[in-house]
Amino acid sequence: MNIQSQSALLAAFVNLLLAISVVIRWRWTPLSAYYVLLGAVLSSWTFTNFMVALTPSTRWELAGDFSAALIPLVTLKFFQTFLNDRGRLATTAASVTLAATLFFVIAIIPLHDERLFKVSLFVYVFATLYLCVFMIWKRVRADAEPSVAARLLALTIGGLVVITLSLADFVPTLKASWPALGNIPVLGNVVIMFFMFFLYQIIVEVRLLGLSELVGKIAVLAALIMIMAAIYGVLAVWIGDQPSIFGFYTLIVSFVMLILFEPMRDLIEERVNRLLFRERFEFARHMAILRREMANVVEIDDLAELIISRLRDTRRVTQASLYLLEDDATAYRQVSSVGDAPDRLDAVTDRVFFEKLAADRALVAFDFEAEIEERLRDKGQGAETSDLSHALDAMRRMGAGVSIPIMSAERVIGLLNVNDDRIREAYTPEELRSLVQIASQAAICVENSRLVATLREKDRMAALGEMAAGLAHEIRNPLGAIKGAAQLLALPDSSDPEEDSPQAFLNIIIEEVNRLNTVVSQFLDYARPYRGNPISMSVNVVVERTIPLFRQQAEQWGVVLELDLQEGLQEVRVDPDLMRHVFLNLAINAIQATGVAPEGEPDQREGAAADRGEVPTLAIRTRAVRRLIGIGGRMLPRDMIEVHFEDNGCGIPELEFSRIFIPFFTTRQKGTGLGLAISQRIVENLGGKLEFSSKEGEGTTFRVLLPLLGSGA
Repeated sequence: MNIQSQSALLAAFVNLLLAISVVIRWRWTPLSAYYVLLGAVLSSWTFTNFMVALTPSTRWELAGDFSAALIPLVTLKFFQTFLNDRGRLATTAASVTLAATLFFVIAIIPLHDERLFKVSLFVYVFATLYLCVFMIWKRVRADAEPSVAARLLALTIGGLVVITLSLADFVPTLKASWPALGNIPVLGNVVIMFFMFFLYQIIVEVRLLGLSELVGKIAVLAALIMIMAAIYGVLAVWIGDQPSIFGFYTLIVSFVMLILFEPMRDLIEERVNRLLFRERFEFARHMAILRREMANVVEIDDLAELIISRLRDTRRVTQASLYLLEDDATAYRQVSSVGDAPDRLDAVTDRVFFEKLAADRALVAFDFEAEIEERLRDKGQGAETSDLSHALDAMRRMGAGVSIPIMSAERVIGLLNVNDDRIREAYTPEELRSLVQIASQAAICVENSRLVATLREKDRMAALGEMAAGLAHEIRNPLGAIKGAAQLLALPDSSDPEEDSPQAFLNIIIEEVNRLNTVVSQFLDYARPYRGNPISMSVNVVVERTIPLFRQQAEQWGVVLELDLQEGLQEVRVDPDLMRHVFLNLAINAIQATGVAPEGEPDQREGAAADRGEVPTLAIRTRAVRRLIGIGGRMLPRDMIEVHFEDNGCGIPELEFSRIFIPFFTTRQKGTGLGLAISQRIVENLGGKLEFSSKEGEGTTFRVLLPLLGSGA
């Protein structure tokens, strides 16, 4: 077995493994499919060459000819797809190659022994391969982008080298005519492996690699191969002439390789990058440090300064900026930057840009420029490029080569821009992934910052509540003294004082002190909500005990009471005194919104039932219901008791719905605005809910929902 056959076997395995790797990573694209076919065909071709050298056989020669006949068509389709070449040359070449491939496949069996047929097949294969290189060269001359042209030129040169060395390996007649050619190293199979590895990187990275990147990856791969080979070589020397334990030691070494592969790869990549790509290594190091530093940041200003300063330290950015969504969600404000960048971005004006930003993990200005050029080249000046142009214009205004969204709950809450205007395509995919990770961590930091701000606001409001409760106590004491002094000054025999007499003013003082005392007492009740002393009882009993407390007022206001209490209701656990307070408050509110105020009661709203010619009615109902209740972020069904207070009064304007339960909000002249707020707190502290529905001019319904015993609501 000579070097050429050994290299053919190695190439067969490498090409097959590369094709299998693409299948495992599978992202269905025509380019991926053609690469898998190309790898399989080359693997078959090199393997048959090995078998022909090992055991000459007509069967293996036929298999090799079949594989060789397929190589031109698959290779041409791969590069035509890669270059997105729909020109006349590529289209004609594809048609001719398809016809030629069919001819050679059909003619192989009857003509494979004919020398002319073999020469024709040989010429067809290599002529088509050189045509593929020429197609790449045409794109080099047509592409105005220097960085892309340089990479395509490297691909062209590599293709020429691979084809030429392969040609030198498989032209025995030339070597016989010119013996000097026999000194050419047998490198065809080796360079095929490297070239397929280069194309494999195109599939994996979804872009054309630069020469330096390819060298780095090959260096890492070569170092790993050498280390693995050394480990296996130690095994071979160790077992010596003991083939019986070869399988056992192979198993051990396989475990060693699997365990050491990841740390060795990371170590080798670090050393290779430090040696060959110093700037790239420093960028990755700074990004790793930044991710660790961001874990301890809470304040948004500190976060912005940390990100921008660390990007500046990499010396890989000439411009960078960080934007965050404003509270009103209409614009994004700049919080930190390197270089010039606008202070605000309007969310409506730059809507197209932000839509693209939300759809992609990163936007690259170079990609937009290339896509615009491609559309114009394919469809002429009438091509639709407005969406790309708008996004590109927004990036240029920010001085961004790359824009990365900061996402939270599928919404763009900010963006990170970086640019290095010294290089056209400044950042590799690995570096873009690092920046995406930074943006993802920044989103977490922003949400944590907002959460901390919310907690601080809650603490501040709690402190204000405690202060207000203390202040209410301090106000209540002087009120008692003022009321007592006024009562002592009041004349005992002046029951009907004149309006301007001292007695009238004293009566006003006493009346207003009583009113203030009521407000302070209710505020203290609201500030100190408690469950009371709950006991198990029927809600119907509580309703029946509450009705006598407001029945007389209902008669005075001309309101008819309707009771519909469902029998057999399960018991609930409530404090009867607190629930009577809730029911009494709801009933009195309904009576005053529905009936006609008696003489001396000016507090009546327009649009009550009597104004519409209806009989003022308050209906109180109890029912067993099953409702969805939010528990731990989930909506779960719960069995509850529902108490309705339904009136046909003036109703509540829709604009006031959001303020109904806000303390001190009232529409009545003598109301304190605390009754409904206190009622809501009492019901919620018992695990229930207080709801309402209303339509102005038709009436209002309040619903008290109380959980049954044993329900988990």
